[in-house]
Amino acid sequence: MIQSFAPDEVTPEQAMQIGEELCDRYLKGDYQYVIAVHTDKEHTHCHVIFNNTNLYNGLSFTTEHNQGRKSERAWAELREISDKICAEHGLSLIDPKGKGVSHYEDEMQKEGKSWKDKLRNLLREIISYSRSFEEFLKNCTDSGIEYAYTPQNKVKLKFRLSGEGQQRFTRADTLGDEFEPSAITETIDTAQKKAAAKEAMEKFLAARRARRQAELALLNQSSAKSAEPKPTPTPTAQPKPTIAEPTSPKPTESHAPEKKEDVWAGIRGMRDCDKMIADLEAGGITSLDDLRDFFWNVQHPDDHTDELAALDKKIKGVDKLIKMMKQRSQHSATYNEYQGRSAFTQKHFRKKNAAAIDAYEEADKYITEHIKTYYIKGKPPKQSDLEQRLIELKSKYNTLVPEHNAFVRRRTAASQYTRQVRKYLQNKEQQERNRQYQEKKRSQQRKKDTLE
Repeated sequence: MIQSFAPDEVTPEQAMQIGEELCDRYLKGDYQYVIAVHTDKEHTHCHVIFNNTNLYNGLSFTTEHNQGRKSERAWAELREISDKICAEHGLSLIDPKGKGVSHYEDEMQKEGKSWKDKLRNLLREIISYSRSFEEFLKNCTDSGIEYAYTPQNKVKLKFRLSGEGQQRFTRADTLGDEFEPSAITETIDTAQKKAAAKEAMEKFLAARRARRQAELALLNQSSAKSAEPKPTPTPTAQPKPTIAEPTSPKPTESHAPEKKEDVWAGIRGMRDCDKMIADLEAGGITSLDDLRDFFWNVQHPDDHTDELAALDKKIKGVDKLIKMMKQRSQHSATYNEYQGRSAFTQKHFRKKNAAAIDAYEEADKYITEHIKTYYIKGKPPKQSDLEQRLIELKSKYNTLVPEHNAFVRRRTAASQYTRQVRKYLQNKEQQERNRQYQEKKRSQQRKKDTLE
């Protein structure tokens, strides 16, 4: 075993002393040991070799200290004792975090030759452009990565790089938690939702820009018409004067340039109204009338929360049913063989193929319990029918999502100012009612004074 210290932290003599303390506490005087202190590297370290045979009872160290369910428990104890001794001497400790790697893998990483690093980087790249877990697996094959996906087993996913010298498959969990099937699915779903939200926002902004450009073009057109110069008359020969009855000139009509209606006129008198209007328009609120829709806690026509939740539930139900049908189909041959065997051989066959048979029975039970909801004219649907149904549900869901997301952004923007705008308008209406009341009283008083 090797006990290492941080660079320039101990002298060789101190390292020897600490090494002896470690061996005495760990081996308890039952095993012979030899310590060699090395200073050939930046960090001082001790090499310890001890006799595997107990001096007193003849039993091996492995037999006495390293048996039981927890493998290598003696080495965990060794590290604990070493850390305790180092702490007593005021030396630094290593904080164990995450999963370690083998010495060979560590050396390969330093040299940039680690196939695990290559595999991780390639998998991350594939995840970034995949739109579903199934597409991810297909892209792995296209990119030269072999995989073994067995969702019914404890180890669900394994990978192997083709042509990179990798002899055996590597479990996904050894590469990192991010490469587990559930984590990959979650990462892809999150990326898809972000992309959909971004696309919806871009469409919304593009539509708003187009609308504003159209309004600006219309305004410029009306201004150009009003500013168009009148044609100058061309000089002609003067006719001889004739006596005629005087005629009155016809009145000419003049039209003022058409003004664009101010959609925020009702709140122009508010404090910081320009900033407020800018924030509202940035959030998708285009007018005061649009803002009024959010004054009260009533159902908004663009709010699809309940509808999306119902669709999401249906999508998950159909998707789960399709997966179970695939699972049942995948293991049907094994299960049929199991059913066709005699009672004498069934037990042994089931024990040998327990995972496949359990997966089939699980899928069959789930399908039996949930298939009736999707019956077509009293008959159970085929897998293709369910897949078509899933496409329709997802299409409807994806159609509603942009509109709902735009509504959520508008609601969020409106919620910042709804209360103060509503209060301002109420005060303004009350002032107008008071003014009308006072005007009415003054009018009545004037009539009374006239009669007197």
